[in-house]
Amino acid sequence: MTDPGSDAQSPPRKEQIEAPHGRTRAGILCLIAAVAVLAATLWPFNPLARNGAVWLPAGGGINFEKPGVLVSNAPLALVETENESYSLELLLRPATTEWNSTILAFYEPSRVKQFMVRRYRDGLLVTHDARVESDRTRTIKFDVDHVFRPGRLVLVTISSGPKGTTVYLDGQAVQSFAHFRISRSELAGELVLGTAPATYAPWLGEVHGLAIYAKQLTPAEALRHYQQWTDANTSSDLDGAVARYTFAEAAGHEVRNQIPSGPDLEIPARFSMPHKAFLRPVTDEFKLDLDYLNDVLVNIAGFVPLGVIVSAYFGWTKSGRKAILIATFACGSLSFMIEVLQYFIPRRGSGTTDIITNTTGAALGAALAQSRLLHRLLLRMSLIRATPR
Repeated sequence: MTDPGSDAQSPPRKEQIEAPHGRTRAGILCLIAAVAVLAATLWPFNPLARNGAVWLPAGGGINFEKPGVLVSNAPLALVETENESYSLELLLRPATTEWNSTILAFYEPSRVKQFMVRRYRDGLLVTHDARVESDRTRTIKFDVDHVFRPGRLVLVTISSGPKGTTVYLDGQAVQSFAHFRISRSELAGELVLGTAPATYAPWLGEVHGLAIYAKQLTPAEALRHYQQWTDANTSSDLDGAVARYTFAEAAGHEVRNQIPSGPDLEIPARFSMPHKAFLRPVTDEFKLDLDYLNDVLVNIAGFVPLGVIVSAYFGWTKSGRKAILIATFACGSLSFMIEVLQYFIPRRGSGTTDIITNTTGAALGAALAQSRLLHRLLLRMSLIRATPR
């Protein structure tokens, strides 16, 4: 005779026993995957990185031994010159030529294009607009090969006038660019020395001198200035100068301008890009090239596994459609948090493109978790519940 209470005493099904263990296993994998994503996108998390620009022990220069930055305490004010003629001088000793860097930039927030003096491997690159990849006309950018050698001091002179721009190395003319000219508006801004104003492109090496002139230098003046920079006993030629920094202070947080009317340079205690964008919009980040496409694909693919695992976890208590929606939202929120935190990390960018691509990858992964192929694999790994017969 059957016991009336036998149904209540019947042993639980196998899937009922395995369910808590399977969901716990899926939750642990979610946590591991999230930590791995955070480590890959936020490491090294150093929002208070020390400024790597330090005085040389003997004075007469700043050593960018690690990523560092100097910023002018006011915009550079230039008088309008006849035929817009301007010149720059930089006395440099690079520490490396292994990667690209920005030596000097002039930043004005209302300007879309920013004038920069950069190092591209061992060459000099001068540009009106750093976003331009190539310019055969040499009206937007130009480069001079084999300018820098690690440990070698070099005076780079860039002199622009109505007939174009000439580059001098150690007082000797090496190359001219008839269609490239420097305008007053490009130099009328905040000076940023040691990195790009908005992106991570640190210069490593020593800066021993910086001068800006509201005139085009003649070959004789370029040579004479080289002799003045390299001979401490020779008096400086300040004719036409609007800014001249010799870095002779050897201590403190300020580099004084020899021209009283010009701005001084300040050495912040912490390193950061002074005008880094917060959650840069997609329209600003978009580039029609293979590098941008590769970044998009990598960011999508990187969040597909996370979408699969998170969807599997929520699938224990939610329907397939709800699991996909919750997983997509959770992963998208994680990506948003990462981009916010990356704003405070000097070497990382903060943009909306990654949020969109990461969320897309998570949604794709969550949808794949419901596919027949992955469903069987996840079931075999006990990461999803078995459908009751």
